[in-house]
Amino acid sequence: MIFIINEEFVEYSSYLLNIRDKLVEISKISDITQRHNQFNEMIVSVREYIQEMADAGNQLEAGELAYSIGTLIEKQDKSFANTFYEKAIKLWAEQIKEYNTQGKLHEISELYLRIAELYNEQYKEPELEREYIRKSIKFLIQEADLLEGFNEGRKLAQIYQNIAELYLKISDIENAIIYYTKVIKFAKENHLFDILPYSYRQVSYCYKKLNNPHRAKEILVKAIDFFLKFYQILKKKNDHPSLAQVCQILKNLYRTLREWKMFNYYSKKEAGAYIDLAEDIKGRQEDYHRIARYYRGAALCYKDTNESYIDSASCFLLAGNYCEQFEDYNQTAINYFDSALIFRKLKNYDLAYKLFMKAGDNYAKIQAHNSSCESYLYAYEAALEGNLEFNRFGLFNQLVRELHIMAKEGLKNKQFYKAATLILESIKFYEQLDNAQDFLLKEMIKNTYKYYYRAANLKELSSSHILDSYAIASLSLILIGKLEKAREIINEIELNDYKVKIIKEMIDIIIGKANERECVVQECFPEHIQELIEESVDISYLISLFEKLKPFESCK
Repeated sequence: MIFIINEEFVEYSSYLLNIRDKLVEISKISDITQRHNQFNEMIVSVREYIQEMADAGNQLEAGELAYSIGTLIEKQDKSFANTFYEKAIKLWAEQIKEYNTQGKLHEISELYLRIAELYNEQYKEPELEREYIRKSIKFLIQEADLLEGFNEGRKLAQIYQNIAELYLKISDIENAIIYYTKVIKFAKENHLFDILPYSYRQVSYCYKKLNNPHRAKEILVKAIDFFLKFYQILKKKNDHPSLAQVCQILKNLYRTLREWKMFNYYSKKEAGAYIDLAEDIKGRQEDYHRIARYYRGAALCYKDTNESYIDSASCFLLAGNYCEQFEDYNQTAINYFDSALIFRKLKNYDLAYKLFMKAGDNYAKIQAHNSSCESYLYAYEAALEGNLEFNRFGLFNQLVRELHIMAKEGLKNKQFYKAATLILESIKFYEQLDNAQDFLLKEMIKNTYKYYYRAANLKELSSSHILDSYAIASLSLILIGKLEKAREIINEIELNDYKVKIIKEMIDIIIGKANERECVVQECFPEHIQELIEESVDISYLISLFEKLKPFESCK
């Protein structure tokens, strides 16, 4: 066998990778008897390996390995997988006995929880899961009792919270409330304010589960009262970092209560605290990344209000400006793009256009071509919506360049349909340029044919995409004067349904008009073909190119 145990154990992850590779190798064996024998040999070897680990005193790791092997072989043989799960439980039980003698209460709790998860995930045994969760809780409580005599503030609060979460998991709501309340009391006494809001919300949630909405709301109001007092103290001290944190807590509590006026109030206060933090360090170049983060935080807070759009857009813009200073082009692009979206919503199309363009330029710097293209397209839409005078040549050039880069990447990965679609999209912009060269346009159309045709022949697309690929390939050939080749390709379609007949009829009509040197426009087709053309944006666009490019003769 491939796995030989010497004096040292193979690294856990490497061993698992070897097992996985061996399973793949076995699955490729065509002879059933040989495949079965190889699988059984591997199982025997793995069992020996796990037992040797356990005998060496590594019961915990041996149990984890047994569990992992079970998950690997479950699809091949569920019964064998179950024997490994049983082995894992047995090994963990042995480890628990050892932990008991060592007084490792937390580790015992963790292992009981691991067994509970196994019973839930692999055996679908909710009762056994609950049983082992309760065992886990028992040892967590023992650990908490032990820690109460020591100065272990945060750790003890975390244990109380873990106990509460486990009680909630098994729907023991009353005990969950007891331990969440312990967290709240202990956190207040030890000034652990960061863990308070969650515990308050969880107590409120528990009362909702008990169908006591009045008490659920009362708990949240108590939380608000506590943090409002804290807010007033911090406000007097001008403690901006803590103010931002408390405002965030208050707004989220008001969000839970669906009190939107107060939610907006503290969202704006939180934003103000972030701006103050940025202003405090504004002159220090080494802190530009922090300043950018604060302005972005403020922008997101203003955005949450659905009121302060101009403030939000301005803060996103400031964040982008600072990111640009320390050449974080990704964050620069993200912030400019977010700012542009809001300025577009405010109908400030000129600023939106400029920021979308800057976002696209910055995405291009880090070769994030999808995002770059998206930004340039948004810039184009903003220019059209605002009826702006804009650098059409610059924008379209950038779009064509980015689309071609993405198309090349698609070709490298043999994603011919994606590549063809991107080239077709680039044609839509290139042909609008005043200096568009006919020979380059024909070359782009030729590539559109080539890659749609290859995509159709791979047969990896849906039938509708295959039909469209043949149609677009054929139309592209006609546009560059390859009439017979176009007919030959469209006749390769083997399906014989109604749509295929219409596509072939459309191609026949266009080839006929080409031979007669007549112009092709959508209106020259029968109604049923016009309906087909209107269903596809790409086919409709290529039909429109016949009139724009006039490859045969001007319309009479």
